[in-house]
Amino acid sequence: MAILKAFEPANGWLSNTELAELTGLPKPTVSRITANLTEAGYLRYSADRAAYRLGTSVLSLGFVAASNRNLVVLARPLMQAFADRHNVSVVLASPDAGSMVCNEVVHSRHMLFTLRVRAGSRLLIGQSALGRALIGSMGDAERARFLSKLSHVDPQTWSSLQEQVSAIVAQMKRKQYCVAAGSLEQGTNGVAVVIDTPDQPHSYALGCAAPANTLSVKRIEDEVAADLLALRVRLENELSVSSNSMEL
Repeated sequence: MAILKAFEPANGWLSNTELAELTGLPKPTVSRITANLTEAGYLRYSADRAAYRLGTSVLSLGFVAASNRNLVVLARPLMQAFADRHNVSVVLASPDAGSMVCNEVVHSRHMLFTLRVRAGSRLLIGQSALGRALIGSMGDAERARFLSKLSHVDPQTWSSLQEQVSAIVAQMKRKQYCVAAGSLEQGTNGVAVVIDTPDQPHSYALGCAAPANTLSVKRIEDEVAADLLALRVRLENELSVSSNSMEL
């Protein structure tokens, strides 16, 4: 617990030596703990910096993962404007084992029925457009490792995905977004894109969903997907500017 709290509130990159100084723990103890936390997904390790920062799995422990604060702060008003414009629910999520953890969720103010998700909710990675977009954006080697791990963590999801992976990858390469029709909730359609942060490619997925009678696949293709891609570009550009400012 002391190791995780040491990263608050800024969640900067910290080495084992710095963590030992901040927590008062012996460095060998810190090294053992950070190795275990990294393996569990609670910390991310940068070989270039020889340092750690909080990972997205910290959300499942009830912590606020400070690593996503900049993105959430930037994204929230834009997500709300998008949700209201297209009458959808919008979700920003990040991967954790066989799930996508919802970092932020907003709903159109005009929707009568909304998705049953909130910040901190978990969506099965193979059922949501968010998870499928993430899988489709990975390189071949990374995807093979991810699916191999998924086969042990969640055999049922892995089994349902096997025959769909090629189509998901092809769709992401061709369109840069992934459409899911009725796979998350019956009668619900969704579409998602992947967001690259300055620290890591495909760190997050951003998607929207609504009942199929208001969000048809044709409407996604003709209207919504292009706006979602534009929102992704805007967020990535603003994150890059923010990151560069912090490094000055």
